Amino acid sequence: MAPSKLRQDNEPDDSRFRGKLKKLLLYRLVLAVFFLVLALAVQSARNADLLSSNLHPLYIFSCILLIFTILGALSLERVRHLVRFACVQILFDLGAVSVLVYMTGGIESSFSFLYMLVIISSALLLYRRGSLLTASACSLIYGLLLDLQYFGWISPLQLVAGTGQARDSGTYFFTILMHVAGFFLLGFVAGYLAEEVQKYRLRVSEGEGELRKLATLHASIVQSMSSGLLTLDLNGLITFSNNAAQEILGMKSGDIAGHCLTELFSGVELAGLTKNNQAEGRGPANRREADYAHPSGVPVTIGYSASVLQNENAETFGWTIIFIDLTRFKAIEEHIQRMERLVLAGRFAAEIAHEIKNPLAAISGAMQMLRGEVGQNELNKKLMGIVQREIERINALVTEFLWMAKGSPKSAQTEDVPVCPVIEEIIALLKAKKQLNASHKISTYFKASPSVKIDPNHLHRVLWNLLVNALEAMPQGGELSISVNLQQPPDNPDRPIRIEIGDSGCGIAESAFKRIFDPFFTTKANGTGLGLSIVYQLVEKAGGYIEVSRPHSGSGTIFSLLFPQSCP
Repeated sequence: MAPSKLRQDNEPDDSRFRGKLKKLLLYRLVLAVFFLVLALAVQSARNADLLSSNLHPLYIFSCILLIFTILGALSLERVRHLVRFACVQILFDLGAVSVLVYMTGGIESSFSFLYMLVIISSALLLYRRGSLLTASACSLIYGLLLDLQYFGWISPLQLVAGTGQARDSGTYFFTILMHVAGFFLLGFVAGYLAEEVQKYRLRVSEGEGELRKLATLHASIVQSMSSGLLTLDLNGLITFSNNAAQEILGMKSGDIAGHCLTELFSGVELAGLTKNNQAEGRGPANRREADYAHPSGVPVTIGYSASVLQNENAETFGWTIIFIDLTRFKAIEEHIQRMERLVLAGRFAAEIAHEIKNPLAAISGAMQMLRGEVGQNELNKKLMGIVQREIERINALVTEFLWMAKGSPKSAQTEDVPVCPVIEEIIALLKAKKQLNASHKISTYFKASPSVKIDPNHLHRVLWNLLVNALEAMPQGGELSISVNLQQPPDNPDRPIRIEIGDSGCGIAESAFKRIFDPFFTTKANGTGLGLSIVYQLVEKAGGYIEVSRPHSGSGTIFSLLFPQSCP
């Protein structure tokens, strides 16, 4: 690293540099207290008065050192130019050490080593340049002090110890030479080490910065995944979950952590994730499916895959589970399969409808003519009635086949049809036909008065079939509930219309729940299995969607129709 670059990088930030200065002032404070204790110890050893004038200079020196240190500590937080403040403190330390050396005998002083502490302090604060300048200053001051003592221009004090014996020029020269060499050697080494420490500190800081960036990137990638992510320990307990996992599971991170995977997903086996099967779990496994009981009560199908977590020694320490919510895809898959079956049924209906319709019309006409020719006894009337009823039944079945054959095309007579009046009209018709009697209780909840863009006959047929099915599910009576509302959330301007028709009957068996819209599937003795299939097609062609659910009470069935709102 170039010196100019190092000096640029070594510009101290306030907090770290202030911390160094605080330590310097603390050490100086300890040193001032030390000299006060030293003075008292020397005075006690001489059995003299503690306030003897012999040690007054040392008392004064310690007090000045203490006061200057306290003032520096108090003013440190308000200092703006920290480097200038540090230089002042180093110069004060140089002067204090020189005064101490002078008071303790000059060449005979045992405290000349304190110059080295000043050099080390300057290296820590100002690095190599500062340590070399301080070493030069120490050499100059110490050499000047000894030269003045040698020529007799000054007479150092002997406050602590000293023989006061004369020394030759060689001794002075050797002492100065050794100290100067020691000062510069220490200045170079201390400055070099301080710069190396600074380089490594910068590298560590850069490494920490890169590590934080990688951690942030990792967290961002994990949290922005559209798939749920769980990490497990060796016991199968969940240790981490990302945002998508929490959204899919409908739980917070703190509620998920600590759960065993098998407690959340029914049907999940950890056999392939055990420590004895590391080879199997080394890579991502094939996607599997499991059921999850969502806190909202809605069953959710989960598609998941697992992979092993290994450390740098290829030792397994856990697993990752990546999963998605397949409920919607399952519904789309069922919808596609259902539409394929409807198309197949339509082709089948197209083949037979026209072959039956014309002969059936001829048979019906012939029966009308025979009524006038045969006798009017009770047996003939009964037989004619049976034949006519069965002809009408066959005609209704063929008509439904024709609906299937046409594929319920989107009618050209679509218009804005208000929903609530149509429901009220059908209820009146059901009462008139005695299909709705006193044993049935009707509850209507019209929280909105929307209109649907649809063929009026199609909407009438859809609602008629659903209401008739609901009444047939309650032969002994029950409650029929009809609600019309706009789908949540309320701040959505394009909220679809939601029509719910519920009954309190015995409900739909679990085995038949997913097949009720299949053509020719019925649980009724005289049913054709085409009514709900036609309803599904009509709703689909109108741009709507139909859902089937069970009430929270557990009995009955709710059919929900969702239509887009008609534009005003």
